Amino acid sequence: MLKILVIFSIFFALVSQYFTSEVKANTNYDYLLHINDRFDKHPIHLNNYQYRGYWAEQGSLLKKAASTALPNSALCEKGNYGNLVVSVDPYVFYNPLMTTFYGTLTAKIYNQDGKPIKKIKVEDELIGRVNILYEIPIKKLYNKLLLELDKQIKNDSDINLQRDDITSQGIEGSFCQILD
Repeated sequence: MLKILVIFSIFFALVSQYFTSEVKANTNYDYLLHINDRFDKHPIHLNNYQYRGYWAEQGSLLKKAASTALPNSALCEKGNYGNLVVSVDPYVFYNPLMTTFYGTLTAKIYNQDGKPIKKIKVEDELIGRVNILYEIPIKKLYNKLLLELDKQIKNDSDINLQRDDITSQGIEGSFCQILD
């Protein structure tokens, strides 16, 4: 009797583990975002008018902004599938005399076969001050830039032809390992 109970419990544990650990491999996002790790390893220094400054890790700030600005996108990681891969290079500059943040996103867009389609550059600015909460204006700037990038991607006819390709299953997130 004890033997049957042990076998039954092992069987139940294996079956429950199989169903709970199933990866959502069929999830197709519009974009898989690739942000290189070098933007966190080499942060930028934002100086305010009194020559005090803060080190900002652009990559992690852009990832946080992308999760809210682009809801149907995911980071380019293994197990995520998307219609397009968007490799984004951020750049932020702060002018303390004008109290203005200037931001640029340069995006390289890859189709489902891994071939580059287009390169898009988006620029914008935001008035604000550098203080201990410097992440807030940078996140607002990145949100504006990401929404503009999304608008340009959706309005581009070349990209829409590639994105609406029904014959392909999408591109898997492990593709981005070759972009680093």
